[in-house]
Amino acid sequence: MSARPGLCVTALLLSCWSAAAAPASDCATEAAALARDRSELPRLDVASPADRPPYCITLETLMAFAGRLKAHVARCPQSEHAAALAASSKTQAELGRLFSQHRCKRTR
Repeated sequence: MSARPGLCVTALLLSCWSAAAAPASDCATEAAALARDRSELPRLDVASPADRPPYCITLETLMAFAGRLKAHVARCPQSEHAAALAASSKTQAELGRLFSQHRCKRTR
């Protein structure tokens, strides 16, 4: 992550939003973008719930990515990301629980 994590998270959220808004023209291209974006996701294990706004932004970013992964696999069932979908669904449920537990508010 860069020295200004807020900008990185904001850029990632915008990336998730724009990818969801545009129809996927090519499953391979979308899969590559997901792999690249996954490598840039913030890590929840280094975020502190005591630092609530950044923690909530981290949760929301991870939830948005999980939703994007689910949408991709729905459009491209033969994707290399299909195997990761089951684990992602469990993770998405846990992230949602944490989001509610810490009284986070959506940024969009």
